[in-house]
Amino acid sequence: MITRIPTPLDLTLREFVSLRNIVIRSFTPSHQVAAPDKERLLELGLIQIGMGGLMPTPAGRIVARL
Repeated sequence: MITRIPTPLDLTLREFVSLRNIVIRSFTPSHQVAAPDKERLLELGLIQIGMGGLMPTPAGRIVARL
């Protein structure tokens, strides 16, 4: 369970870049994000799976813009 919104410091550079790319596009096919990054971002509640791809959550949009 998430108890706080993560910050960019909680992410590796690669995870942060993946998150930013998902936020910029608003929708990213699942295969375009490395599996470990996708799993970690899902675990942190920064992205969600929907409509066959990945979309940022409100928390993900906040973190990507910090």
